[in-house]
Amino acid sequence: MERRDFLKIGAGATTVALAATAQQMITPTDTPLSSPTPTPMSLSGASDLAQSLRLVIEPVEKEMIDGKIVYMVFYFHESGQPQPVLRYREGEPVSISVTNNDLVPHGFAITGIPQATVSEIPPGQTRQVPDFVAPVGGSYLYHDPYEPPLNRILGLHGAFIVDPALGTTVAGSATPFSRAMHTPQIAAVFDAFGRHPRFPGERWKAGDPARDKLWLFSQTDSAINARVAAGYRISGQALIDAFLPDYFHINGLSGFDTAVHDTTASVDRAAAQAIEPVGKQGQPTLLRVMNAGLCTHSAHIHGNHLFECTEADASGVPYCETNVYERDVWVMRPMDRKDMILPFERPPDVPVWPPREEPFPLKYVMHCHTEMSQTAGGGNYPQGLVTHWTMTSPIYAF
Repeated sequence: MERRDFLKIGAGATTVALAATAQQMITPTDTPLSSPTPTPMSLSGASDLAQSLRLVIEPVEKEMIDGKIVYMVFYFHESGQPQPVLRYREGEPVSISVTNNDLVPHGFAITGIPQATVSEIPPGQTRQVPDFVAPVGGSYLYHDPYEPPLNRILGLHGAFIVDPALGTTVAGSATPFSRAMHTPQIAAVFDAFGRHPRFPGERWKAGDPARDKLWLFSQTDSAINARVAAGYRISGQALIDAFLPDYFHINGLSGFDTAVHDTTASVDRAAAQAIEPVGKQGQPTLLRVMNAGLCTHSAHIHGNHLFECTEADASGVPYCETNVYERDVWVMRPMDRKDMILPFERPPDVPVWPPREEPFPLKYVMHCHTEMSQTAGGGNYPQGLVTHWTMTSPIYAF
């Protein structure tokens, strides 16, 4: 897989060609920003003073999986990372400023944290998001609320993750959710890992990126993006009625790019590895699933059932389920956020004759049952919502 090329579109209508991976695309300014560079993923405990984090809005031209160049707009961390994952600890002060380097107004909001909103940022200006304290542990979505839902589907969205100050169950099992949110059913699921006969192996492990994955779904209608690039504005119901996506993304990637293959170039591996769950039998993995787009997805995973742990209420605040369903398909409507646990159970052998054991590593697909993501670009998921997960070895292999 070759590197994806990106073009930065400057305010003076000049275009500068830059090459980057799917996650490290372009530096949002031609010269380094003067403010100190914060760590975009903060895993430390709460501090007394908020460390200021600066985001920059930039229009870009992005090469899609089929080679087509599509106009998009992203939030960039000042280090140059597009659509950065912002991560804090519950109770930690949060200070964010946003600079708009586009030619039209934009904004910033975090669903479920209403005080973290800037409704409008004029072109060329910077606005400070009202300071706030990171709320209960969970998965949140930041996005551009100006001219909804246009700017969000152009690419102005990302994940805001809060790690709990106290996430363990009463029995001592780690969870990604604040204990105050726990229901008896959620506690029972996490207490079962590594203890119950059905789930031999390990408990869920906090702080391990291999056991904590983000799947941020989105969709792109390249025709609408081209109209916006030409100066047209379309939003509200008119946009929803006209939206006909031809690209479907997980963390900005599509199709073959969303998992690691023998032919995956080294520059593309980090982005694919961030999506693909990989582990031994008995290593449960959290999937933070969000849908920033306009399409409803029906994600279907092979090999295991998942446990649906959380979703968000009408105001966007996450809550733990009181009835934990096992899912092989789960629905993701626009702006939905759900935390799912993939238990890494060893599937029963498929009956064959003569009997044989399936060799490791075991690979199983995740794909969307919504037909448009299957048939985009001629079918076979060339631009669709698809990835896979890998079980590398049995539980006691070393």
